[in-house]
Amino acid sequence: MSLQSLSLTHFRNISQARIALSPHLTLIVGANGQGKTNILESIYLVLQGRDFRTTNEREIIQHGSEFAALEGMGELLGRPQRWQHRTPSQAARRVHTGPIAPVVLFAPDDVYLAKGSPERRRRFLDLLLSAHDARYARALRAYHRTVLQRNRALKEAAFQQVVEDFTPLLLREGLYLWNRRRETLDSLRPRAQAIHAQIAPGEELAFRLEYGGTPHEIHDEVRYAAEIQRRRPEERQRLVTLVGPHRDDIVMTINGLDTKTYASQGQLRTLALSIKLATYEWLRHETGVRPVILLDDVLSELDERRRQAILQTVAEPGQQTVVTDTEPRSYQALEPLILSVQAGEVEPWNPLMSPG
Repeated sequence: MSLQSLSLTHFRNISQARIALSPHLTLIVGANGQGKTNILESIYLVLQGRDFRTTNEREIIQHGSEFAALEGMGELLGRPQRWQHRTPSQAARRVHTGPIAPVVLFAPDDVYLAKGSPERRRRFLDLLLSAHDARYARALRAYHRTVLQRNRALKEAAFQQVVEDFTPLLLREGLYLWNRRRETLDSLRPRAQAIHAQIAPGEELAFRLEYGGTPHEIHDEVRYAAEIQRRRPEERQRLVTLVGPHRDDIVMTINGLDTKTYASQGQLRTLALSIKLATYEWLRHETGVRPVILLDDVLSELDERRRQAILQTVAEPGQQTVVTDTEPRSYQALEPLILSVQAGEVEPWNPLMSPG
């Protein structure tokens, strides 16, 4: 898979741009706030059909414009492909055409993957799985709808007798979510550990799924139903559903220490990078397609050794990677295509015009 060119119209601070991308490494250089991340966002949106920065897609429309539009040209599974995405400012629905293509993204906020809320870690898994497993996406919607309805029944005395009516659907959909989350983490773990060991020798990474509301692993509906029944008295007091994937977490450790408490900023960044890059092999196996890698400001706050290790990780022959940075440091040996962004204007990088 490769994205050969991308056209942007009224996308955030970019009025109009047509960008040719390298089949290998494209480096987008510019000062903060000039539009580098906007380009990565546009690539992600046109290939995935959804935005990673906002849930209100009208935010991408340039101020004063009536719409934002993207068009990508490339190839997928050896066939020419065209992607289009249009977001209107009015109530009309957005339009997206083209297949969902695998993307691995690292954004600055991902540094909090290991330290932020459990919801952030659940969202990481849900986004990864939903894009490429239609059954998971359906199960996730059905499960959360069921939990919402069950919680309403728990809160209303008149509906207490129907609380158990939600159990069969809760068990079926919840168990599918648990199984897929566990399988995915089991698949990601060895690859993430290998990447982490390369980037940070001497630091041992580990992570596991912590099942929501129960200390036990749940592999079948019988055990799941028993855990729900065990906590029913507490549910009557708290008036919420206490067992299930909506309360899951991913417990992460470095050298046996919980990252939420003990990890430094550099360790958090390295850990998040390791896990995100591990999704590359998972996506490749699930889709049969080599994903595009997007790295936003990935090298800041990392020492030279870790920077070189990361660059080698994403420099495999045939791999398309797009990286943003404030300067073209450490990349020369990889012979990247370098683009410059200034106030939303995208041009080939001119070393004579760079600061310093």
